[in-house]
Amino acid sequence: MVNQQWRIAGRMWRWLGLVVFFSFCTHARAGDDSGRLVITAAEEGTELPQNLQDALHLRTHFELDVQGLQTRVLVTQSFKNQTEQWVNGTYTYPLAEDSAVSQLTMVVGERVIEGEIQEKAQAQKTFAAAKAAGQKATLVEQQRPNLFRQQIANIAPGETVRIKLGYSQQVLYEAGEFRLRLPLTLTPRYIPGSVIPGAVDGDVAAGQSLTTGVSGWALATDQVADAAFITPGQQHLTAGETLNPVTLSLKLNAGVPLAQVHSATHKLDINQPTGADQGQRQIQFARGEVSMDRDFEITWQPQPQAAPVAAQFVHQWQGDRYVQLMLMPPRDINAAQKMPRELILVVDTSGSMAGDSIKQARASALMALDTLTAQDRFNVILFASDTRPLFDQAVIASDANVQRARQALKRMHADGGTEMMPALTRAFDHKATEQHLQQIVFVTDGSVGNEAALLQHIHRNLGDARLFTVAIGSAPNRFFMRRAADFGRGSFTEIATAAQIEQRMAGLLQKLKTPLVSDISIDWPQPVEVFPRRIPDLYWGEPLVVTAKLAPWPSRSQPLITVRGTSAGKAWQRQLPLSMATTKELSDAKSPPLLAQRFGREKIAFLENEFYINGRDSADDAREKILPVALNYQLMSRYTSLVAVDNTPARPPEVSAHEKALSNAMPAGATMQAVGYPQTALGITWHWLLGTLALMGLIAFATWEVRYVRAA
Repeated sequence: MVNQQWRIAGRMWRWLGLVVFFSFCTHARAGDDSGRLVITAAEEGTELPQNLQDALHLRTHFELDVQGLQTRVLVTQSFKNQTEQWVNGTYTYPLAEDSAVSQLTMVVGERVIEGEIQEKAQAQKTFAAAKAAGQKATLVEQQRPNLFRQQIANIAPGETVRIKLGYSQQVLYEAGEFRLRLPLTLTPRYIPGSVIPGAVDGDVAAGQSLTTGVSGWALATDQVADAAFITPGQQHLTAGETLNPVTLSLKLNAGVPLAQVHSATHKLDINQPTGADQGQRQIQFARGEVSMDRDFEITWQPQPQAAPVAAQFVHQWQGDRYVQLMLMPPRDINAAQKMPRELILVVDTSGSMAGDSIKQARASALMALDTLTAQDRFNVILFASDTRPLFDQAVIASDANVQRARQALKRMHADGGTEMMPALTRAFDHKATEQHLQQIVFVTDGSVGNEAALLQHIHRNLGDARLFTVAIGSAPNRFFMRRAADFGRGSFTEIATAAQIEQRMAGLLQKLKTPLVSDISIDWPQPVEVFPRRIPDLYWGEPLVVTAKLAPWPSRSQPLITVRGTSAGKAWQRQLPLSMATTKELSDAKSPPLLAQRFGREKIAFLENEFYINGRDSADDAREKILPVALNYQLMSRYTSLVAVDNTPARPPEVSAHEKALSNAMPAGATMQAVGYPQTALGITWHWLLGTLALMGLIAFATWEVRYVRAA
C-alpha cells in the first residue's frame, strides 16, 4: 500500500515538473519581464543587462485645434535614453482610423529636421542607410489605417529626441452630438491562421529586409503576414504608476453656441476663454498628465436652437475647389412603414473581452433583446475560439425564447481566441423571410489582425442583410468596426464606458426600429469627383457627409447643390447654395490645405475598399492607384511613409546601438494577461523549439508510466 502511494506521488511530481517546464518554454519568460519586449545587443542572441530593459522613456503631448468638423492634431513624442548605451527605438501606436497624416519633424537639441513623404520602399532604404551610418533618423510607417510603427535610430546616452507628427481627423456628428475620439492605446490583436515562420509577402518582406527594430509577440501566419508588426508588447499599470504619460491641450471652436462639453473617459478642466464666443473652449486633463491606458473621447452638444441643419467648408488649392458638405436629412417617422425584423446578435466572448468589456457587451445585448416584439424573429451567436449559436435558426421572439437568450447572455464569460470568420458566416447563413428585415448586430472589440479578409467576407456574403457594429471597450479596433459597418450597409456605435451603454445603445436601437433614408443623390453644378462614390443609406440622426473636388466656376455665378432622397415612403429634396469663400493663402500654398488632404484621405479609403473587396490579387493595381494620390496630397498610406534624417553622423562607427521596443499600456478595465514575447532575446523560435521538446518529453514520460503500471 505504501509503495503504491509513493508511485502515485512520484507520478504527480513528474507531471507537475513537466507542466512547469512546458509553461516556461512556451510563455517566453513570465515574471518581471512579462508583457514587455527586451532590448538586445547588436550581436544576435545577446541580451543586455537588466538596467537596460527600460532604456527609453516615453512622454507624449497632444495639441488639438478643433474647427467645426475638422481637427488639426500635433502629437509630440519625447524619447529619453536613460542609459549609457546608444539605443535604437521601436514604438507601435494607434491613431484615429481616418487620420490624414502628413507632417513629421525630429528635434534633437537645437536641431530641427523636417521629414518628407517618400514611397515606402524608398523611405525604408533612406532610414536603413542613415541608421547604419550612425545618423539620427526616424521612420513612420502605416501598418493599418489606425495603427502606425515608428523607428528611431541612434539616440545617444542621456539624450532626448522629440518626434512631432502632424495629422487631421474628422469630428463626428450624430443625433445632436459632436464627438471626437483620440486613440491612446490598443487592445492586443488576435492573429488567426497557421504560423509560417519567416513567411511574409509584399511590403512586409521589404520592411524586414531593410530595417531591424524589435518585432512584436506574434509570428506571421497565412492570414496575417505582418503579425510581428502589429503586436507590440503591452503591460498592466501598477498601483500609483503612470505608464507612458500623456498631456493634452485642446482648443475647441465649435462654430455654434454650446450647451455642454463632456468626457466619459477622462476628467477635464474646461474653460471658456475671456472674450471668446459661446462656441469656444480651452480644455486639458484635470490631473495634468494621465497614463495612455484608454482612448480619450470628448463630446459637445450645441444649444437646441443652434443645432446644425447643414454645414459646408470650402478650400481652393492649385486651381481646384475642395468642398465638404454636411446635411441633416428629415427625421419624419412613418410608423406604418416599419417592418417586422429578424435580429441576429453576434457577441464576442474571447479573452480580449475579459473585464469591463464583457460586462458592456452583455448589457448592450440585453438591451437589444428588450426591443423585440412578438412579430420579430431573432437568434444569439456567441463566439470565441468556437461559434455557439443559441438556436439552429432564427426563432419567434416569444417570451420563452427571449428569456432563454437572456439567461445565455448572463452566463457568458470571456475566454479563448477571436475567430470572427466562422461567427460571421453562421450569422450570414440565416435567411430571413420576405416579411422580415434582417439586421445583424455585431458586438466586439474588433481586436483581430485579419481585417482585410473579414471585410472581403462581409462584402461577398452579407446578402440583403444589414450589419451594425458595436465597438466595445476602452481601446477597440475602430478602423475595422467602422469599415465593417460601411461594408455591411449598417451603422457604427462605440461604447467606451458603462455609463455610455444606455445612451449609445438607445441610439442604435432607434435606428434599428426606424425607416432609413435611402436613394440619396446629389446634383452638382458641374462635373465633380466626390467621396463616398455611392452615398450610403442613412439612419435616424445620421448626417450626410461628402467630400468633393470641383474645377473652378465663373466668379459671378452662384452654384446650387440639390440633394434628393426618400424617407418613410416620401420623396424629399433640399437645395443649398455652394459657398464661394476661399483664401489666397490656401490657394497659393505649396502644401495641400486641410480640406484638400481630407479629400485625398477619403479617396485613398475608397481605393483601399476596392482592394479589400478584390483581395490580395489586386495589390499591384491598388498600389498603382493609391501611390500617386498619397504623393500628390502628401499623405501617409500603405505605400508611402514619413522619414526624417539628420545628415550629421552622431554615433561613432566603432560603437554599436541596442534595440529597444516601448510597451503600450493594456487597456483600462482589461483583465487579460499582459503580452510580449522577447523575440530579439532568446528568440521566439527557440521558445517554440523548447516547447516542442517539452511536449515530446511529456509524451515519453506518459508512455513510460503506462508501461511501468502494466509491469507492476
